[in-house]
Amino acid sequence: MKGQPGRMTEKQLIEAAKHNPARFAPLYNKYYKPIFIYIFKKLKDEELTGDITSRVFLKALLNIHKYEDRGFPFSSWLYKIAGNEVNMHFRKANKKQQVELNEKDLKVLMGEVSLDTEREEQLELVLDALNQLPLEVTELIDLRFFEQRSFKEMGDILGTTEGNAKIKTYRALDKLKKLLPDNNA
Repeated sequence: MKGQPGRMTEKQLIEAAKHNPARFAPLYNKYYKPIFIYIFKKLKDEELTGDITSRVFLKALLNIHKYEDRGFPFSSWLYKIAGNEVNMHFRKANKKQQVELNEKDLKVLMGEVSLDTEREEQLELVLDALNQLPLEVTELIDLRFFEQRSFKEMGDILGTTEGNAKIKTYRALDKLKKLLPDNNA
């Protein structure tokens, strides 16, 4: 089983890709869609997302020899590269990221609200507040609440410690709450 490409563990695939770039294909196939979706949530432009996703995987392929298994999933390394590429895009374009969340995502962030009209108003307020926050802050909220990442994974993706990721996330939530009227949500 160990020698069959279809049965290789992710760790074995990574080691194989370090020695032969053609062996990177299974990793690419496994992670292309989730990385594309992660980037698209931030850019809202399919063509640009495709370009940046391609750059992410090119960088991963060119630097796979530098990848070290430190107890985090390989996907965390890819998300870190993706986050860096998106940040670089916004720095070059000098744009502020616009947050677009569906109703389900907002419910996760603010919890259920009993009255429909009240809920609609609160959803709109949360979305407006998120759009006022800088990219670094919205990325923390996105990773924690929408990507459902642990603080440990967030720390690896963001290049910081688990504790620092936790502190930054709570500070991000405080910033969000301060932008909401009466701090109700």
